[in-house]
Amino acid sequence: MSQRKKSKIEWIIIISLTLLFASVWLLAHWNLSRQPPYHKGPGSPGYQEPTASQKKGE
Repeated sequence: MSQRKKSKIEWIIIISLTLLFASVWLLAHWNLSRQPPYHKGPGSPGYQEPTASQKKGE
């Protein structure tokens, strides 16, 4: 295989795709870290028992 030097346009495409992927990945993980833990229920670590004021609707 012949090794040729990458052109300036190829470098721009590589860097822009890398930055796009990194920004989407960071945004998704930041958004997920801000979501409340809906999966936590009784018996799970970090579960807080509902207080009496939260049980008024029952």
